[in-house]
Amino acid sequence: MPSTKIIPNSVAEIEAKLKAYFGDMVKIEFLENCLKQLLPNDAKRFCHLKLAELYANRLMWSSAAENMELAAETAVTFKDKISFYMKEISYLIKISDFLMIDKAFKKALLCANTNTEKETIKQTLKLQLMEQAEDYEKKNKRSNAIQLYQRLLEMPITSETEKRHLIEKLAGLNSKLGRIKEAIHYETLAKKPLEPKKNLDEDGKEVKKLSFEDLGIEWA
Repeated sequence: MPSTKIIPNSVAEIEAKLKAYFGDMVKIEFLENCLKQLLPNDAKRFCHLKLAELYANRLMWSSAAENMELAAETAVTFKDKISFYMKEISYLIKISDFLMIDKAFKKALLCANTNTEKETIKQTLKLQLMEQAEDYEKKNKRSNAIQLYQRLLEMPITSETEKRHLIEKLAGLNSKLGRIKEAIHYETLAKKPLEPKKNLDEDGKEVKKLSFEDLGIEWA
């Protein structure tokens, strides 16, 4: 097997050398060694994108997200930056790292040039959270699903119809977990008009917690 320490310095050379290796971990070692050298920006971006893909294949979501963030930093167009940040978020959702999701989400919004692009980013985040929650539900990871459904319920961009559906899901999931108090809460909520929740201090002023600020999501 070729040595992983002989480092090419262009995308074409790196890609060709990568094909000579078998096994994700060997490819990861080679790409990590490449990044220790002084590389052109496009080669550096290529390495980070490949590493993100390889780490994701190994279910190493944190490392995959880290490399996707670095790929976004080396991207030369706002379109690519947004795409890479949203991919980073998809990995972070896997490990419920809401603090880093918030940071990546804000970076993506800063790259948007129009309100339409910002709305697309918000809707994409909502879809990513929903898909992951549904996947948790299918795998009977009910506590994880509840956590994401609660986030979705608190998002202003979630429609009334979607919120009603989420409330029904939360009632059912809490009931299955034996959380009777919570199940009754959501069953009762389903019968009332939905109102945005606010945390108020002693003076009646809204208190902001660590949150997806641009979406108004509050989480303890």
